[in-house]
Amino acid sequence: MNKMSMNDQLKRVALVGLALIAVLMINANYIQAYQAEDLRKHKFNNRQHQGIFLRPRGDIYSADKVRLAYSEKLSPDSKKSKYQRKYVKNAEVFVPVTGYFTSNLSKAGVELSFDSILDGQDERQTATSWIKTLAGEKPLGGNVYTTVDAKAQQVAYQRLHAQGATRGAAVFIDAKTGAVKVAAGFPSFDPNTVADIQKPDAVSAALDKLTKDRQQPMVNKAYAELFPPGSSFKTVVAAAFLSKSGNSMETSVPAQAAIPTGGSKPIENSHNDGINCGLPMAPLIRTFAHSCNTTYALLGAEDQYLGNEAVRAQSEKFGFYKRIPIEDDLTAPASEYPHNVQNRDEILRGSFGQGETKATPLQMALIGAAIANGGEMMKPYLVEKAVTRVEGDDGKPAESGTIYKADPSSMGKPISSDSAGQLQEMMRRVVADGTAGVLQGRNIAGKTGTTELTVGRGGAWFVGFAPADKPKYGFAVFVEGSDKIFGASSAGPIAADIFNALTQK
Repeated sequence: MNKMSMNDQLKRVALVGLALIAVLMINANYIQAYQAEDLRKHKFNNRQHQGIFLRPRGDIYSADKVRLAYSEKLSPDSKKSKYQRKYVKNAEVFVPVTGYFTSNLSKAGVELSFDSILDGQDERQTATSWIKTLAGEKPLGGNVYTTVDAKAQQVAYQRLHAQGATRGAAVFIDAKTGAVKVAAGFPSFDPNTVADIQKPDAVSAALDKLTKDRQQPMVNKAYAELFPPGSSFKTVVAAAFLSKSGNSMETSVPAQAAIPTGGSKPIENSHNDGINCGLPMAPLIRTFAHSCNTTYALLGAEDQYLGNEAVRAQSEKFGFYKRIPIEDDLTAPASEYPHNVQNRDEILRGSFGQGETKATPLQMALIGAAIANGGEMMKPYLVEKAVTRVEGDDGKPAESGTIYKADPSSMGKPISSDSAGQLQEMMRRVVADGTAGVLQGRNIAGKTGTTELTVGRGGAWFVGFAPADKPKYGFAVFVEGSDKIFGASSAGPIAADIFNALTQK
């Protein structure tokens, strides 16, 4: 009897023990499978920074397989050697894409948004790392393939630099997918100067100098800085006008020579030829092709023609007033157009892209891309795919499987297909017989823009699509310099050269 009682007790203890083991296993698996990434990134987890330079980060590539960033062993013969982050020779060209990874662990761009994959610590990698270890393979940081065309990116940077711009940017987007093919900015900097883990004092000095530079080379000009879009914003106002029932590109709109304001300087057109600008009324398409300032100022300010609320609503549909997502931890700041303001002069000037209207080059390129894509605006993205790497028996890293692939998605349809078609024709007319006649034969279409920034300093824009007959890319090019630069002669040729680079095999 006592013996049976003792056996029963042992059985109960055994069952309780097995239950506890099962609970521990379930908890451990839950932590590893579902909480590992959150715990790894937790602000109180100091271990996430330990040994970070003892692991080789993955490579970053352009769409045409140019290696833009990689890790190099400082002591090739040592198994415990640290790894130095390196960037391609002309790295300043690609910083708006790669971002940077400094020796003090600050990150930006793709280096930040795909940090866990590049570092080999992403849950999609760690979940299978123990299997690879048992198989004799050493898990490494994953490789990331961007959407950017290296040749076109170099042309963009070189042309911005050659233009003598104080600041500038160029963005080209695949209109059907949202893939960013070019994201160039000037001025820029070489990320190698802030990545050297053997010279912390030099890195600190370099970062301090870059941070204090008035031109802010560490700020991404392609999608992180706002500029007045000038007359390129007339595209948004024209889109709002075409969206109003009964309107078309042939509808007559005011095109007078000047508009008095509350200040000492009236709003005037750059030219009044009495055919397109400088007459009581003219067809919308002619005022657009010849960029009549008074037309768009009145459309934005007067409800009888369109009104401030209609332009605000159209701006919002195009993505204004909210940050634009690109990748995780990578967004563009919100573009702005003045609304709900009592100052009529502010609305007048804002409606042709001056004053308080401000936009990123990315935002303006998205507008060009939406027009090119029949009115649908695709979400922009910089990374096409990411793949895992392992170290094989020969000691060399090899790619072993795709763990991330871009999934193009729509941000909505800010304009109808009909409006998009009319805007395409209006942009073609800008080149055919309007303000961008110097671009005839370059197979691009768009809207010119010129901005007054300060005394003696101006900005030039060209926003549109290419090729002109069968649109594939939406783009925006911005150049800042003297008050003698213009959209057609300064920004337009850069856009045409970038397009040529994208189409050359």
